[in-house]
Amino acid sequence: MAKRTAVIDIGSNSARMVVFEKSSAYAFHLIKEIKSRIRIGEGAYENSGVLQQIPMQRAYDTLEEFCQIIKNLKCRKTFCVATSALRDAPNAKEFTQRVKKELNLNIKIIDGKKEAYYGALASLNLLKPIKNATTIDIGGGSTELASIVEGKIVDTISIDIGTVRLKELFFDKSNEVEKAKQFIDKKLQKLPDHFKSDTIIGIGGTIRAFSDIVMKKMNYPLETIHGFEYSIEEFRYILNQIITSNTLELKNYGVKKDRYDTMREGCTIYRELIDSLGAKNTITNGAGVREGVYLQDLLRSSNQRFPQNFKVSARSLSDRFIDNTKESLHVSKLSQKLFDALEYLHQIEPRYKEELQIAAKLYSVGRILSFYQEHLHSFYFILNNLNYNFSHNQKVLIALLVKYHTKKLPSYEDVKAYEILLPNIEIVNWLSFIISLAKCLNANFSNTNLEFVYENHTLKIKSPEKLFLAKECIKKLVKPASFAIVIETV
Repeated sequence: MAKRTAVIDIGSNSARMVVFEKSSAYAFHLIKEIKSRIRIGEGAYENSGVLQQIPMQRAYDTLEEFCQIIKNLKCRKTFCVATSALRDAPNAKEFTQRVKKELNLNIKIIDGKKEAYYGALASLNLLKPIKNATTIDIGGGSTELASIVEGKIVDTISIDIGTVRLKELFFDKSNEVEKAKQFIDKKLQKLPDHFKSDTIIGIGGTIRAFSDIVMKKMNYPLETIHGFEYSIEEFRYILNQIITSNTLELKNYGVKKDRYDTMREGCTIYRELIDSLGAKNTITNGAGVREGVYLQDLLRSSNQRFPQNFKVSARSLSDRFIDNTKESLHVSKLSQKLFDALEYLHQIEPRYKEELQIAAKLYSVGRILSFYQEHLHSFYFILNNLNYNFSHNQKVLIALLVKYHTKKLPSYEDVKAYEILLPNIEIVNWLSFIISLAKCLNANFSNTNLEFVYENHTLKIKSPEKLFLAKECIKKLVKPASFAIVIETV
């Protein structure tokens, strides 16, 4: 049985649980995700933070079933953390002791700075490389921020502004938007200047829900929230519309039903934070506290960071779906050597070697499903699973390179749907061709060491073997430029 870990996060609004399964030392993937709108903080902010009996019972019932899932999935470890609602509650101990006694589940109430740290840890390890940014996690009872400078977490802070808190104090009464704004601004006065940043990393339900609305407005070609980026100013008008709308109007702006009760409150906090931080761009993070808790345990012996150049999703896909990893690694190495040898012809920036390398390693992930149309299966696997450590641009390019590692080159019509995320078609064609050629050169799976030299309009391939099958395969390839390919047996 693979090692499985469950992480439960009890927030003011929802209780969420994820189950991760390790595929190797550092690689993992999600096998279960579930949430329940327990609203454990309901009524608490009007009663000096005291948790009310009905919300506590809802939370208990949810945790009881979470524990059943943990048992049935045979998880080896379980972490359970609670945030704002419980840390603010004078009677939190009553709830945690009952859960410990009756469910044998230990709830760790974490402070706001630790909560912010977990979100930042998930951002640094699971998004594309981040240099400078400020993470924002808008919760039900509080909002957490972390300042990332030169790729390191330098400070964290928790501020008592949350969606449920604002809802009960202002929006449930008479939709007092202006008073809510004044309340937020007063709280934000304690925010140090060094949290200001051009880039926000958005964590939590509100910002993810808003990102989903922006994606639909753009007719964005992907549905993946994690890693989605946009210009704040371009879509500020939608933020303003949501904040000033009534509950019945939210549907018109694309707000989902389960967000009706807290979306205006969350967007109000988001807008005021944007202004306070001077932010211009948002990167949406589909990972947060739960992933941060998991990573703190997983990376406890490596200074809380993955090894250099380690890509979680790429390694996880390889672990689970590639049975001949030596062959895929060899094709990847050949692709890199071909890129360098043909540089005079293609004139592509070296930065694209990373996407080429990953695509060549993963070209056969769909074969486990079916040999026939394996390139299409691989395309869908990658497009929907290569989430951690890559930008959307990288993910789409890698997926398309894998899809078209065939005899023909992709046309403009083939890639048109993803145009806004791709480099020009000439780059896509060259990278696709290079993978196809590398795959042909290893047609007999011998992983032969080859040398490449380009001169006089000819790519000379020096091989200790005849590579008869490779020669047949190469004849069928469509090349992106006019040049000869010759295999010399040495």
